[in-house]
Amino acid sequence: MHTYRLPVQIEKLEEGIYLATCPAIQGCHAEGHTVGEALDNLRSVFQVLYELCQEKNLPFITDAPGVPLESVIWKVEVPLALEVA
Repeated sequence: MHTYRLPVQIEKLEEGIYLATCPAIQGCHAEGHTVGEALDNLRSVFQVLYELCQEKNLPFITDAPGVPLESVIWKVEVPLALEVA
């Protein structure tokens, strides 16, 4: 099975929460108190958007229409902040 890698970016906001976004899918973003929670929430948004696109017969990923959900994997980019003592 061919897999399609979607980029996911994580950033820490000033409020101390994390924002996870998948720029390949319009509207696919979520927040969480931890990186893991942000990714879990993003998976939920991802699932809802996928089902909506299937229901409306719309392409889920515009540059790769017809990609089945089970063939999508995420490539997560997590910025690491190093503190200098």
